[in-house]
Amino acid sequence: MVDQIDNMGRKKRLIELPTSCLSYSQVSLWLSSPTRYKKIFFDQDEGARFMNDAMRYGSWVADAMENDEETGDLMTDMAIAQLVKYDVRDEEMEAVLHTKDGDIKILSHPDTFDSKTKALREYKTGMVKWTQKKADNWFQLKFYAMLVFIKYNVVPPSCFLDWIETFKDDDGEIKPTGNVFTFKVNITMGDIINTLATVSRVAKEIEAEWLVYEKPVTPFTKWIQ
Repeated sequence: MVDQIDNMGRKKRLIELPTSCLSYSQVSLWLSSPTRYKKIFFDQDEGARFMNDAMRYGSWVADAMENDEETGDLMTDMAIAQLVKYDVRDEEMEAVLHTKDGDIKILSHPDTFDSKTKALREYKTGMVKWTQKKADNWFQLKFYAMLVFIKYNVVPPSCFLDWIETFKDDDGEIKPTGNVFTFKVNITMGDIINTLATVSRVAKEIEAEWLVYEKPVTPFTKWIQ
């Protein structure tokens, strides 16, 4: 249990996690594989992380957009130019979710966010086809919308998922096809409530495991004890 003092001098409990904040990627990982989550965040095992060519391409595109730079690849730069961009790009957004079991610090980086209207967009690259149904069910947009709601007390008026379609050429390199697809996702108050419940549940499950966690003993750590 972690206690902090608020501005009124009162104690408030923080749900105890292996990291200071809970992000979309952490929640998503826990939901898909608690074992791999614990390897990465409990054991600090960087080998449990992985990066394939498609992920590297997506990271390369994201870095170029964040820094407002061209990649040097004509087709990629043309695809990026088609994307709608708001005034806030990939900036850290943080808020605190208050639950009956304690507070949870939430942290994420929406790809682009309109500071006036509170609209947001998420960019994706990849060869796997996106559909409207898949975009509607994509938890990441709901997580970001939840964060906006906690921070600004408003449901984002519009959320979009923009997909740069890619393929693998004869040399095995990831390239854009030239097609960019946009899916508008309508986030409701019901979506926000369900996401709040999911995040709260995940935080409690992680804390329950973290409080009884015993770090694996390696030959080196055994020797220095």
